[in-house]
Amino acid sequence: MPVVCASNLSESSVRATLAAAAIAARLREPLWLLGVLDGHHPAPEGPTSLEDARARLLAEASRLRSPDLAVETRLVEGPPGSVLISDELLQDARLLVLSSEGWGPVSWHRAPLHERLAQRAHAPVLVVRRNGDSLREWALGRRRLRVLVGADDSRSSEAAVAWLHELRRVGPCDIIAAVVCSPVEERERLGIHTPVHLEVLDPVVRRIEVLDPQVERVLLRELGERVGELPGEGTLELHLEPGFGRPADHLLHVAHARGVDLVVVGNHQRGGLARLWHGSVSAGVLRHAEQSVACVPPSRAHVRASVPPRSVLVPIDFSEASARAISEARALVRPGGRVHLLHVHRRRVADRAWVMDQYGVVPEPPHEQSLVMERLKALVPHEDGAQQVRWTMEGVTGDDVARAICQATEREGVDLVCLGTSRAPGEAGYLSDAVARALVERCRRPVVVLHA
Repeated sequence: MPVVCASNLSESSVRATLAAAAIAARLREPLWLLGVLDGHHPAPEGPTSLEDARARLLAEASRLRSPDLAVETRLVEGPPGSVLISDELLQDARLLVLSSEGWGPVSWHRAPLHERLAQRAHAPVLVVRRNGDSLREWALGRRRLRVLVGADDSRSSEAAVAWLHELRRVGPCDIIAAVVCSPVEERERLGIHTPVHLEVLDPVVRRIEVLDPQVERVLLRELGERVGELPGEGTLELHLEPGFGRPADHLLHVAHARGVDLVVVGNHQRGGLARLWHGSVSAGVLRHAEQSVACVPPSRAHVRASVPPRSVLVPIDFSEASARAISEARALVRPGGRVHLLHVHRRRVADRAWVMDQYGVVPEPPHEQSLVMERLKALVPHEDGAQQVRWTMEGVTGDDVARAICQATEREGVDLVCLGTSRAPGEAGYLSDAVARALVERCRRPVVVLHA
């Protein structure tokens, strides 16, 4: 699979062609130099005729060619966006490299060329800016590359993180995996309630959203699991960036503050109204970044190997259904895994006073905590093999049972929920079919429901 470099055959494309050549040589792939002659919007100091363009393209290929690098050339004429997107070379390219400059005018209805290519390309698009020399030096083995990757829980970010493996095949990379998070939204998702008494804060601090330590621990765990193990040479740093508004602005702030050489983002490749409605992090980064940017298209969905879950959450209402769910969870979880028993205390009017002063996840009422924990411990099986599983227990308070369960799955990072429903509304317990339906609709984890 070749590395393709699109060039407008002017000085503005030199950094991109040099970086593309060094990367292709390191990957031991051929380099296709794709010269573009745009008669309507010629590049400044670019070719003035077809003969001039051919001569420049051949001269550039001759300069880049080496014993370790095969260079092929192709010259195309027409608007760069149309001729590049339709070129068959890009269908099978391993990487498309181009400069961010010299590709004609930009207006409110005409996005820059690199944005249009990133929206349509099947291969990752590397947009080289003025710091492009650092990419070439890195590919030649003369320095380490400092990389920032946006790593939220979307499929596009999953593709961006996976592409980091490709970068480390070229050379050593020090990677900062960053996620932009709203402290308010994350507290809501995780069910962690942190009262803030604004009257005791400095006036400047009142306007700053900070992450609660409990929220931060969960987010760092999730980010670490998302990135996983990265082979190759270089460091890995996990970074949480609190904020609200456009995520692209926060990522660019981190990139500037940390002095990175390359920003890697995924791309949903939405089009039309969907792109306008949802916004685009990749478009914001591509348009406003000071650094070079790599935009990675969404990866193809792959079927993961079937393995037993590492951890299972079992909601408990102390009914017979809960006992059946515990037995089923024990059978599902892998040896060395974990079963988390969760009891949700339905909040009453008399509970409001003490809840308001709670820090963190709202537990059960103080006079019930010890009793509930003893009852949960008594549910842990003691037959052979039960001790191969780690058992954890928690009691929380909430108005909405299904919501409290969903929040616990996020906090604990479980792989599966196993819920047993009670037989009838009059039976002891509150885990009914209605709760099960609400949980299946709202939970982001798989849910196994054991009906009575």
